[in-house]
Amino acid sequence: MHLCEFIDAAQVVALTNHGRKWRVSLGEDHSFSDAADPQAALRDVHHAAVNNALYLNQADAPDIPNKPSIPSPQIVCAYPDLEELYADVLKAGMREPSIPLPQVSKVEFDALIASLRLLSAGMSGGLVRADDGDIGAILTDSGTHGGLSADEVDSLCERILFM
Repeated sequence: MHLCEFIDAAQVVALTNHGRKWRVSLGEDHSFSDAADPQAALRDVHHAAVNNALYLNQADAPDIPNKPSIPSPQIVCAYPDLEELYADVLKAGMREPSIPLPQVSKVEFDALIASLRLLSAGMSGGLVRADDGDIGAILTDSGTHGGLSADEVDSLCERILFM
C-alpha cells in the first residue's frame, strides 16, 4: 500500500497515560509511534511496515506463515534508507519468475477475455461456487495456487488486456 493510500485509510489516536504517543490503526491492525505529530506517526508506522515486509523477504529471514510480499519499488522509493538497506531483497524481487507467453490469435485472445469475464460475472452472481466440481476446484485450489476470487479474475482480465 502506498504511503498516500495508508494516510487516507489509517486512523491515528493520541494516547494519554500510555508509554507511547500515538496508536495508528488500519482495519484490525494496530501499531504505535512516538512521532511528533499525527502525520509523522502515520509515516513512521508505514515505514515500519515496509521495513518489516522487506526484512521478512531476506534470504535468511525466518520462515513464517502469511509472509508479506516484497513491496513494489513505487512504495519503497519513499524511503531511501530502506532502498539502501534492502537493495538485495529489492533486486531479487525484480527477478520474479515468469512463464513464456504463448502465441495466440486475436480471436483466441478475445475468447479468453470473454470467458474470464463470464466466469467473473458468474462468481459475483453466485452462479459459480467453489463446490461446483472441476470449475470450483480450479477456482479454489489447483496445485500451486490457492484459487482466484471474482475480483481477482476481473483483475487478471485487466492485466492481460494492458500487457
